[in-house]
Amino acid sequence: MAKFRSQYLALPFALVAVVLFFVQLIAGGLLAVYYISPDTLSGIVNFNLLRTYHLNALLFWLFSATFAAVIYAVPVLSGRELWGQGLVKLLALALIVFVVGAFASFPLMQKGENVWAFGQPLLYEGKEYVEAGRIWDVLLFIGFIIFSLVVLKSLPPPREWPLALWALVMGAAVAFFLYIPGNIFFKSIPASEYFRWWTVHYWVEGALEVAFAGAFGLILMLVIPVPEVRKVVDKYIFYDVVLAAVSGILGQGHHYFWIGTPTFWILIGGVFSVLEIVPLTLMALEAIKIAKKGKARFANVPSLYYMVGILVFGLIGVALLGLVQTWPWTNWWEHGTWVTPLHGHEGMMAFAMGAISLLYFALPDLTNKPIDRTFVSWGKKAFWLMFIGQIILATSFGLGGVRQIYYYWIQGAPWSTIMEARFPFAVGIAFGGGLVFIGYLYMAASMLRHLLFPVSGEPYEPPKVERNFLNTLDGIPFLVGIAVFLALVGAAGLWSFSSTAVLVHGNLWIPYALSAISYIGLAVVAVLLASKFARTLEYGHHIEAV
Repeated sequence: MAKFRSQYLALPFALVAVVLFFVQLIAGGLLAVYYISPDTLSGIVNFNLLRTYHLNALLFWLFSATFAAVIYAVPVLSGRELWGQGLVKLLALALIVFVVGAFASFPLMQKGENVWAFGQPLLYEGKEYVEAGRIWDVLLFIGFIIFSLVVLKSLPPPREWPLALWALVMGAAVAFFLYIPGNIFFKSIPASEYFRWWTVHYWVEGALEVAFAGAFGLILMLVIPVPEVRKVVDKYIFYDVVLAAVSGILGQGHHYFWIGTPTFWILIGGVFSVLEIVPLTLMALEAIKIAKKGKARFANVPSLYYMVGILVFGLIGVALLGLVQTWPWTNWWEHGTWVTPLHGHEGMMAFAMGAISLLYFALPDLTNKPIDRTFVSWGKKAFWLMFIGQIILATSFGLGGVRQIYYYWIQGAPWSTIMEARFPFAVGIAFGGGLVFIGYLYMAASMLRHLLFPVSGEPYEPPKVERNFLNTLDGIPFLVGIAVFLALVGAAGLWSFSSTAVLVHGNLWIPYALSAISYIGLAVVAVLLASKFARTLEYGHHIEAV
């Protein structure tokens, strides 16, 4: 049972997050229909409008889930009820108005209809990721001020905060402030794009990275409540913040080049943009070692599984697939192709799994219901369907993108030819997306069951299982080494498009084979790593040293 009544104020934010996640998946599914059969939806709903819903639903549901998690956690961390509970209810209302208003305004982009005041677009802005108009921006900032005031007034003095809480608060604050550059209206398109990337990229490689590192650290501290874990979390949170301040800023450079800045930025950006996940990975590994020493068993298995999702998608999706495409010799070719959403979908899934982990962690406490076998079974099915579905979806994007490079950049073929070349992989995107959607249904069912219905099942107890490769940490360094090697193979595959063998002699099998080995191999390694981490945590009595 929740210790403080104000923790229940997290529930509306969690429900908004779950609904927006559904909107994101529906929009993504309709995008897949466009990829397979463009004529099916032509004239009914615009592709770019669907993409706008897909992207913005992701951002908004991550913010909603973060609100829910912080509102749930702050009373626990401060040992008292939230200050300004009426303001929190107002914040929930403002969030709903913001989401409904922004989403209702997006269709106007198809007609070019808008409302302007003081030289500012009020209903929509139309810039990718920051499409919301100025009315909704102002509402968002009012909500942020309310949120900040409630959190700061509720928490103990900052000198008593653990570094993980500092990271969460700082990351959330910077994420909102970084919303400003992307929402300044410029008549110049290059200037507009330059500052839009300040928002988009510094969100991902700066503010959100720090915030989710803090959230991840707090979960570890709550799940494994021993002093050693706090020391580990504090150490790696410090490194993470430093890297976000250095590599995150410099990593922006691989975008700068494409909007007219000097060539050296693509090298600086490509080299530095892959470092930030290292502290988070090491923090998780050391925490698992500590858990192993205590032979810990954890009842909230779904929350733990999604924590593993943060780690694996962070390592494979953010770091290694980022490495593949941001090197100067590969970024030339992947830019503007489906190779980009390979990295983007797996990278953003790391943040999504972090948000879902927080929701699963808080739900049993807020509903005062036990973690029973059904809750765990449905939660695990949801995780594996989402995880494997996202792997299939993203890998299909990557393989289709490599095929697209030849027709798009080298031949300059008509778009119909490019669509035909990518078609087999569009089927993979649709299939993977379908698995993610089924996983969502399991997730929503498990959460709504706990919220709306009595839970009378027996509390979950991890079963005894035989020790094997998939439920121990044996071979983790080897798998990580293989993953790094496969990422380098993928980079070589994209680089080979510049070779005489491809450009002159047309040996396309070279980039196709190298890329297939890389992307499919990384997919297999990701599943193996997820199984080993997740099952090792679930069956605590089998935890082994790395």
